Amino acid sequence: MASPSAPHGAARIPYFTQEQVFDHIEQQVLSGALAVGDRLPSERALCAEYKVSRPVIREVLRGLQERGYIDVFPGRGSFVREVATSDLARPLARMAQRGNVTARHLVSARTMLECEAAAMAAAHGSDEQIAVIGDALRRHQAARILPELARTDLEFHEAVAQASRNPVIAVMFGAIRSLVYGLMLRSLSDRQVMQAGDPWHAAIYEAIANRDAEKARAAMAEHLRLALDFYGEDLDVPLDDVLTAWGIDVARIDHDLA
Repeated sequence: MASPSAPHGAARIPYFTQEQVFDHIEQQVLSGALAVGDRLPSERALCAEYKVSRPVIREVLRGLQERGYIDVFPGRGSFVREVATSDLARPLARMAQRGNVTARHLVSARTMLECEAAAMAAAHGSDEQIAVIGDALRRHQAARILPELARTDLEFHEAVAQASRNPVIAVMFGAIRSLVYGLMLRSLSDRQVMQAGDPWHAAIYEAIANRDAEKARAAMAEHLRLALDFYGEDLDVPLDDVLTAWGIDVARIDHDLA
């Protein structure tokens, strides 16, 4: 693949800043000039192209990787990757840690987002998408250990968001998926919450499968509201602190979701 063309005005600029190099390669990816699966030129070629040092190029590649634009494989090179909705979760999770996001905040946001997603899934979801929700429900019902219970719970809710057939809803849920997973770990560690909340998954699925938008919306609302009834003081404590108090390793969340 040919190396990307230099930024406009290259003939008048003896060298480029790290920011200019990053912005240009980013624009190549966003415009499709560098497509998913394309291999970026080697570090040496990029140094020659932009007239910058190898440390600058390495910082640019690291930034592109952190933003989710590329995957870097030692010995093979850097490749443009497909963007996933979950890519938004990492910066939001870091923001949540600094902003002291609580369970109450998250339940409120999920109620606004997921109740409508459930209603839209019932009204507009394809038969195949509804079948995916059912498959996720069965995997969740068969799960026994906490990480598996939480992962399948997350898969169920992600499938509902996808079945809404609204890509913005899917992206928004993807942005909070790591926070939602943490909340699920807290809920599923609590026998009282689990016993009260888990049966609602079947009710949500049945309403969606029956194409009953109002029942799907109401079932999702009841499912999410249970945290407000059972969490007690945990509702208004930063979520990371709650998870730590319950013996849940916050640092492993990204690893579990990888």
